[in-house]
Amino acid sequence: METTKSVYHLHNKLARTRFYMGGYWTFLATAAETAGQFSLIEANLRQGAEPPAHTHSYEDESFQLLDGELLFTVDGQTYALQKGEFLHLPKGTHHTFKVLTPTAKVLIHLSPAGLETMFIELSQPADKLDFPGGTLGPPPEDWLKRAAALQEKFGIKHIDNRQIKA
Repeated sequence: METTKSVYHLHNKLARTRFYMGGYWTFLATAAETAGQFSLIEANLRQGAEPPAHTHSYEDESFQLLDGELLFTVDGQTYALQKGEFLHLPKGTHHTFKVLTPTAKVLIHLSPAGLETMFIELSQPADKLDFPGGTLGPPPEDWLKRAAALQEKFGIKHIDNRQIKA
């Protein structure tokens, strides 16, 4: 992997924010800014819109909880995260989480970078730094088909997309 030699400074969070899975995610740093070394996402999550259990084939994933409470299930073990706590998941671990509070804010670190592209392709540009309107429910069939193709491309395995609410 190439080492990045340029300084990157995010000036406009809204320009990098997208509505995804009932929340709003700000892509603070992507492969383009880090020479593929990592990506960093600030994810604002809603209770009831969590991902189904899944396994990453290519990247480690770490979570720094900024606000709220999350309950992770990782390879059959549970980990309760409170504000300020951190959890690292090596690639190949089967995991999911539940938002235990109405909302939660978490930094998601992916190493190496790349998977953020899937999230960007499955999301819509945000017009505010707040949760999108509307109610949670199953996404449209065409979105689910795109998600399945992208999951295969990015090595996301053992996932049941019928459980997604967005």
